[in-house]
Amino acid sequence: MGAAASGRCCEDAADHRVKLCNLRHCCSAPISASGPGGTRPMQVTELRNDDFEKSSEEVTNPFKDTTPEALRKRSVCCPHGHPMRARLAVELLELVFGYMNDQDCDLCGKELKEPEAYYRCRICDIDYCLNCVRLKLGLCPAMSIGLLRPALRLLPGDVLLFGPDRFGIHHVVLVRGELEDAQDVGEYIDVTPGAKLLSCDTIESNRTTSGDDHWWYATRTLLERDAHAGTAFVIGDAPRNSDAIFLHPRPAAVKVLLHPLREELGGPELNRPIFELAVKSCEARSQKYSWNTAVSAFFAFSELIDAAHYPSVEEKADLLPKIMESWQRPPICSAVVVQVWQQYCLFLHAKDPQLAMSRILEWMPLWCNLTRPSSMVNVLTKGGWMLYESLET
Repeated sequence: MGAAASGRCCEDAADHRVKLCNLRHCCSAPISASGPGGTRPMQVTELRNDDFEKSSEEVTNPFKDTTPEALRKRSVCCPHGHPMRARLAVELLELVFGYMNDQDCDLCGKELKEPEAYYRCRICDIDYCLNCVRLKLGLCPAMSIGLLRPALRLLPGDVLLFGPDRFGIHHVVLVRGELEDAQDVGEYIDVTPGAKLLSCDTIESNRTTSGDDHWWYATRTLLERDAHAGTAFVIGDAPRNSDAIFLHPRPAAVKVLLHPLREELGGPELNRPIFELAVKSCEARSQKYSWNTAVSAFFAFSELIDAAHYPSVEEKADLLPKIMESWQRPPICSAVVVQVWQQYCLFLHAKDPQLAMSRILEWMPLWCNLTRPSSMVNVLTKGGWMLYESLET
């Protein structure tokens, strides 16, 4: 659904990316992007490496503690102990009904009237803004002016969410490589003063772009991170198999959904070679983005695969063909995340299908063809995934 009205970066019905340059034939002077609607002025001001080294020493990482008590504290719960789920703007809700949430954060009192992300306990009718969630988890506030911190460590399997656009739609992109400095393309791009250009390898499904050999679009996504302001924007991409750079005419805000298979969380870690094998397997059978699937997902009310409905070995065995059948439907942007993660579970436990099904029900309990970005975030954050409003640690 994320790209249903958005192309790669929300809102426009056509691909309005600007081809900035061919790296092999481009002059060395920095170039600014321009396009429909204009862009923010861009200039280069690099943050010094010693700034980031100093910040790494000064800011402690509460996730290094892997005791059972510390692991429990990493789940966002209301005062009564109920797990809280992250909520995004619901696709097209504002357009159809007007934005109806008039709640305040129950910790700091911040108004949550804008279509922004927050955590909610439906049982107790309690809402927390993302900044208060960070404080509950022992993290620094998202915007500590003057404090330079290292960026989040992105891993394969994490998710980037671009937007929302004016329709309340986020575009979902699957991360397949770690976040890294983008100095090699930085000489061709002017970035906002005080910001830094970063990149990571990603794969996605959208209406306007595709790969050379497959429908899914594998590229190197370019991100502009401002550590002072605590903001991050996607500004374009530079495909690995091309010498071109593409800039988006309207930079879009970036949220990050981190998966729970991380060393610092003390549990099982992601098997990177198997995950990349799952990505390539799904990419090889990828299909063209589908408006019909987007419409079906918008009207779906059963995107969750509830493990309680499949308690027995036989019921889990019957569920697997249905999950694989959902992969055959033409995708929307969120389908890439769902399908790859479910394929990863099957590859990871190829000799034990029952364990593979248990992992799917634990890590990615969603129907591939019925899941909108907002419902994906809502379900996964109850199962150990964590939503961040930017690239700040």
